[in-house]
Amino acid sequence: MATDQQSDVPFKEPSRLEKVQESIAEKGISKAVIYGLLGMFLVWTLFPVYWLVSGALKSRQTLLAFPPAWFPTEFQVGNFVQLFTQRPEFMQYIFNSVVVTVITTIIATTIGAAAAYGFVTFDFPYNLDFHLPFYILSTRFMPPIVTIIPLFVIFRNFQLVNTLYGLICVYVMFNIPFAVWMMKGFFDEVPDSLVESAMLDGHTHIGAFFKIVLPLVKPGLLASAIFTTIITWNELLFAIILTQDVAAMTLPVGLSSFVTKYSVQWINVSVAGTIALIPVLVFAFVARQELVRGFSMGAVGK
Repeated sequence: MATDQQSDVPFKEPSRLEKVQESIAEKGISKAVIYGLLGMFLVWTLFPVYWLVSGALKSRQTLLAFPPAWFPTEFQVGNFVQLFTQRPEFMQYIFNSVVVTVITTIIATTIGAAAAYGFVTFDFPYNLDFHLPFYILSTRFMPPIVTIIPLFVIFRNFQLVNTLYGLICVYVMFNIPFAVWMMKGFFDEVPDSLVESAMLDGHTHIGAFFKIVLPLVKPGLLASAIFTTIITWNELLFAIILTQDVAAMTLPVGLSSFVTKYSVQWINVSVAGTIALIPVLVFAFVARQELVRGFSMGAVGK
């Protein structure tokens, strides 16, 4: 009886991870070696982050000591207070980065999702539904430094230099191609039958998009939003060229101001870098489950 039940179980194709594990087992590589290599890679990757955070809690003498002090002897929490006391405009930098990043992420992700849905759902002449996403992404092939001078001239004529509106326009423009390309892959995994059923039930394409399709691609939407947030939060080139006023400068520009021709304010750099690191890490940690689901949506078949 048990044999009959086992024969009724359909064959399941092993996943790519399982195939890799089987290949490693066949080569005789033990788990201890694998975990050891992964541990070394983890230490190599996270050590700069640790050194940055620990440097924010050290005194200047300890930070510049040689041989280096690997651990803070005394936690100098006052370094954070000292940063905002010496540079009160740093709070303005944080506020500007938050405003620009949030608005850019919302606009770029929304437009990217709508455009990706259109490319997947509708038929374009001359097979443009296949070629247009690539053409849109190709605008990112050009180095940003090539476009900065024309953009500066255009923005100066429209009085958008030294404004948050100008930065938001630039960041939205440069993040939309990435959002479209990334979201298209997620929309491709949604079965066409769901959209057709929604249309038969009386929904319009807009209704099907918001009520049926968008909830299904929520992990992909969040993954795209996280990457857009990281790109915008860390961007320096456009911010340092298009802003010369404290009222419009962002956090990366504030960080660069601690490095001058004559000296480097290492304590302030460490403290400011730690502050800049926290929001993105918290956002990614809170959304980690949805992010993993977004990367595994390829398991859903059409």
